[in-house]
Amino acid sequence: MQQKNTNLNDDPRFSAATALLEKLKADLQAVEKQIEENLSTLSAASEARRNRIEEQAHAMLAGQPDAALNASAETARIRADIEAAQLKRPALHRAIELQRHFVEQLRGELHAKICRDLAPKHIGLVREVAKRLIDLDAALMAEHDLRDEIFHGTGLHGLTPMMVGNLGLLRDEYSLTASYLIECVKNGFLKKSELPEHLRGRVPSQEPAPTPTVQKRQADPDGWLHATA
Repeated sequence: MQQKNTNLNDDPRFSAATALLEKLKADLQAVEKQIEENLSTLSAASEARRNRIEEQAHAMLAGQPDAALNASAETARIRADIEAAQLKRPALHRAIELQRHFVEQLRGELHAKICRDLAPKHIGLVREVAKRLIDLDAALMAEHDLRDEIFHGTGLHGLTPMMVGNLGLLRDEYSLTASYLIECVKNGFLKKSELPEHLRGRVPSQEPAPTPTVQKRQADPDGWLHATA
């Protein structure tokens, strides 16, 4: 069976939407830089404007009667560029906001589809984990009972206990293994009838069993996602 795609960037709509978002961000950075550079140029020119009469007089003596006027025209051009950029900046901020919202909407839509597509595989994996836990528990119980048999027959311990972490045994209804299987039933991965009989009382009666849920995803302001119930 072909592996379902889980990379959002392989979807042309998402790829195009994120590319546009990045372009808008780059355009905003360029506008911010343009404003900063023009303001710096304008600030440097302000000192020269204070002496415009003197400059104009010297320009006339040098045979360049329009030099100061040309400088004034350049200043006006810079001011016009700054004004245009300052009008463009809030528009870019709004465009980025709208595009980011669209990207996150699309992310949620595609994420939900991926989860729906892969839910059967997830259910199968969880059921496989449950089956192997039950098989493992049978072997752990046999090892545990063998050591108990020796102790009850001799009054002494002799064999090295080889338990697996804190899994516990299914005979203990509050062990980690038992709790895992109970959660499987509560979340619809197993039927109540598939539990060992002594654990079924810990599962509230609910017919039909719930379908395994897909967690909703929310985006943090920095773009990372976290799960919500």
